[in-house]
Amino acid sequence: MVRKRKRRIGRVGLGLAAAALGFCLISCPRPPPHPPATPAAGDLAQRRLDAALGGLFAQSGAAGMVIAVVEGDRTTIRGYGRIGPNDARVPDGATLVRLQSLSKLLAAQLLAKLAIEGRVALTDPLQRYAPPGGRTPQGKRSPPITLIDLATHTSGLPRVAAIRADQPLPKAFQARWAWLSRQRRLPAPGTQAVYSNVGFDFLGDALAEAGHGPYGEGLLREITAPLGMKDTTAAPTPEACARLMAGDAARRPWPCFDRSGDAASGGLYSTADDIARWMKHELAPGAAADERRISQAIYVDRSALKRAEGLDHAGPAAGVGLAWILLDATPTHPRLIEKTGGGDGFLTYVVLDPARHVGLFFAINNVSGHRLPPLAASANDLVGGLGAAR
Repeated sequence: MVRKRKRRIGRVGLGLAAAALGFCLISCPRPPPHPPATPAAGDLAQRRLDAALGGLFAQSGAAGMVIAVVEGDRTTIRGYGRIGPNDARVPDGATLVRLQSLSKLLAAQLLAKLAIEGRVALTDPLQRYAPPGGRTPQGKRSPPITLIDLATHTSGLPRVAAIRADQPLPKAFQARWAWLSRQRRLPAPGTQAVYSNVGFDFLGDALAEAGHGPYGEGLLREITAPLGMKDTTAAPTPEACARLMAGDAARRPWPCFDRSGDAASGGLYSTADDIARWMKHELAPGAAADERRISQAIYVDRSALKRAEGLDHAGPAAGVGLAWILLDATPTHPRLIEKTGGGDGFLTYVVLDPARHVGLFFAINNVSGHRLPPLAASANDLVGGLGAAR
């Protein structure tokens, strides 16, 4: 009997406890809910950047795209789409791309480095580096073509020479110097800026002569190897070629081959990883400041020229440096330096805000429909916004 009463009392106690708990769930004060987690400022900024980079890819209309962004010590590399029509891999920092005319920036950097070391002078005449029997055109009243004329597109040379650009180096070298020796009526150097690929080919020849070896070897020794740019070359290995993003499917396919013949003007291959390393070098405070003072300076004011042609692909050019094009500040971005590239199924672009240590590079495989000007404008605004947020 006692056991039953205890059992009954136990059941009553449990029932009262449950009732009290139920009442409290309904009417007792509740502790305040935990506030929602707030993303860290860095995470939020990264999400915004990723959204903006995805927007660039959508704007490009390309099948594949790689992008590298440098903000001080921070690097972001993204790939979109696929490497090729029959290759579903997403491009990444190790995907090989054709730099096209961004190659000129590396030639200009090599020029600046050799000038710092006293091995060349920007005002050296091209004739000083001509091969035996080579001759540069010079009228009785016309000054000689100098290295800085070549690097600022003010040499008076045309965009291209009437020779094959995809020849091996010895043949390309011989053909362009033979072509130059035949020229008689070229504009005087320094009076106009006309975008010239052949001018940078001759600059590469002069740098090779000054460095006592092929241009590619000098570039490797002085620039790309010290910066760890292992895939930046005019002569990629078969392994690197296997990582090459396909060019525009609407254009003829270009094989992955040795482009040493025009390495200084447009023949380099590279990756987003390599270009990110290079941009960090170009944007870093302190180290190599003397070199950048020469390589990033603006030497030609557009307003002083009689004519300017082929310089406005990324916006109105205000001036010309050693391959770099100056863009004046606008309401959406500060003063910037930039360089465009295009051909062989690729469009490429790099833009730097040196004052705020921000840069962006992209390569796409869509060369149709005048995509580069609006894409460059979007990239310029993005870089301006990143710089303002620092």
